Amino acid sequence: VLKARPDYWRMGEDGKPLPYLDEIIYVDLDKDAAIAALQAGQVDAMFQPRPQDWQALQGFDAVTISSVSTAQCFLVRVRVDLEPWNDNRVRTALKKCQDRAKILQLAWFGEGDLSIDAHVAPVHPEYCEKPIPPYDPEGARALLEEYAAEKGIELPLRVTLATKNDEAEPEIAQALKELAAPAGFDITLDITEPSGYWDRWTEVDLGITSWTHRPLGTMVLPLAYSKEAIGNWNETRWTDDEFEDLLRQAEATLDVEARRELMCQIEDIMQERGPIGNSFWKKIWTATRSEFKNVVAHPTSYDLFYEVWKDA
Repeated sequence: VLKARPDYWRMGEDGKPLPYLDEIIYVDLDKDAAIAALQAGQVDAMFQPRPQDWQALQGFDAVTISSVSTAQCFLVRVRVDLEPWNDNRVRTALKKCQDRAKILQLAWFGEGDLSIDAHVAPVHPEYCEKPIPPYDPEGARALLEEYAAEKGIELPLRVTLATKNDEAEPEIAQALKELAAPAGFDITLDITEPSGYWDRWTEVDLGITSWTHRPLGTMVLPLAYSKEAIGNWNETRWTDDEFEDLLRQAEATLDVEARRELMCQIEDIMQERGPIGNSFWKKIWTATRSEFKNVVAHPTSYDLFYEVWKDA
């Protein structure tokens, strides 16, 4: 239970003290029970609605849905210290197998922003806009055929894709399995409960890992793609001297436009030889009963209800 402090210092635009609500009570319900309770008016809001919840609430006038673009994502990532992913041709071939618009529609009902294969999102102030790569199974197959000929093996290239039975990962995994088949990949899916994946997320050679939002593009890159992070958060073991040099410069650059120039080069490196594929950035939602006004969705799912009020 959260109760308003009568001595809180902030004032709203109307000159009245914040927060407007006297009390917020959090109730622990599973998602299916929560959406039923919201529709019935037994609760006033739902935390982190799922895509299927968003779809179920369409046209339901008693509930208002707010959405926001984020840097939350589901990364298709590989370990570059293991075959066949230590060969950039194979990594690039897998990236070319993403039909990003189709994957977004299947996994998240189209509610997101298409992505390039760099861990920097359009919501980041220093993001450098680039064309969205097309689905290219022919180009992917040419790379795999070259790799297979050099290795003395035959296609299809058999790999296992590990992920968790959570949010949209199974849909992304199944879509990628089907989209990559014409290119010469034979993907076996290894989908476990979330705890089973998180127990080994840094160890699997090919996986789909969910990453949360961070407000700056320079925040996640050193955490996930630097030498210092190997064995901790650098699940791919990928490092690149040119990338790290540019990243250090970007971290030390306050001017957003100057930082964007550096980020353009960083994004190019990740697209050309990096360890991840990313079809889309998630939109997320806040669902509340419609009598509550001024509810704004937050990219990290914060409940910022200071200036929310209830119509009488």
